[in-house]
Amino acid sequence: MKIFYNISINIIYYFVAPIMSIFSNKTRLWFKAHNKSNSILNKSSENKSSSIWFHCASHGEYKQISPLIYHYQKNKKNKIFITFFSSSGYNNINNNHPTTTILMLPPDTKNKMRFFIKKINPKKVFIAKNEIWPNMIYTLNKLSRPVYFISSKFNPNKLNNFFVGNFYKNILLKTSLIFTQDKLTSKILEKNNIQSIFLGDLRINQIIEHAKNKKKISLINKFKKTNKLILVGSSHKEDYEIISKSINKLNYKWIIVPHEINKNEINSLQKKIKGSIALWSSKELIESSDVLIIDRVGLLQDLYYYADIVYIGGGFSKGIHNCLEAAIYGKPLIFGPKYKSFNEANYFVKNDIAFPIKDFKEFEKKINQTYNTSYINKATKAFFKKNKVDLSKIIERV
Repeated sequence: MKIFYNISINIIYYFVAPIMSIFSNKTRLWFKAHNKSNSILNKSSENKSSSIWFHCASHGEYKQISPLIYHYQKNKKNKIFITFFSSSGYNNINNNHPTTTILMLPPDTKNKMRFFIKKINPKKVFIAKNEIWPNMIYTLNKLSRPVYFISSKFNPNKLNNFFVGNFYKNILLKTSLIFTQDKLTSKILEKNNIQSIFLGDLRINQIIEHAKNKKKISLINKFKKTNKLILVGSSHKEDYEIISKSINKLNYKWIIVPHEINKNEINSLQKKIKGSIALWSSKELIESSDVLIIDRVGLLQDLYYYADIVYIGGGFSKGIHNCLEAAIYGKPLIFGPKYKSFNEANYFVKNDIAFPIKDFKEFEKKINQTYNTSYINKATKAFFKKNKVDLSKIIERV
């Protein structure tokens, strides 16, 4: 399996990805981000003093692990590297700390990973959630550099899979310690003799802190006025089939934040809506419009504060997106049927904070419903207080 993986990763990087970049803008952006990152890395000298390396798949994982990053940034002697797999995470990161360098994760080939690790010289490595790159972990293990997974949640089917199960187990056995997001993951790892400690979801710490220091967006109050505001967060094209009928029928204010800022997708959405529409980039039209489409990255977490009801996207495609960022403000949550893989979503449904729907009729019923906002506020505050992670659990063990 290891040989097959190494052959595959080389074929993908050197042959498949370049061909894909001809047709895919997303792949072109990925190569562009790598070129920029490589330029930064090549200009820098080899790091003689050891560093601390944090790896995140994308921006969501960065936000999850950011409380730990901030802890280490307090010590100005710590040289810190943060890497991303996705170009969107890399391009939209806002971390200007003087001893921190932001880079793209190199392709997981043996040679590229060895060169990269030698260059940044990490004394310890933290990986957000469950981003497994075999050659990265094998190389660090050979150099006796400790690797820690933070707030991880592993699918038991992958570890028990006949074809790849042993491959994944062997990789995880090379890590120093896995801090898990839930107790079920700890039990699964324990059965496979992989060291772990139940930690909880570090996103909760970041979300609590962000809510305390949220950015005020006064233009949203001018847009909302005294109307009921429905916010559609991290939406996919499948969600638009559900929400567009209600937008055209009901006299509410709407904010739509697409999961990916894509001009073609936004144009397609605009064609489905009959009312007056404004884009965030056209600020002069916002106050007089009924529907506001956010065509800029980085606003969603602050926008949730202004909503009366929040619809979380993704529930009619691969699975819902982060519902914690909206829940912190005590908002009633609505989402599609694909939510059961997420512990927090199951908790919110069970406790009448979130309300799953199957179709347009159920969606319309839920947005017209009157909610006990006092109860929802109280219940969400209790949830966040109970589930806040004690960072010392990590610090004391690494």
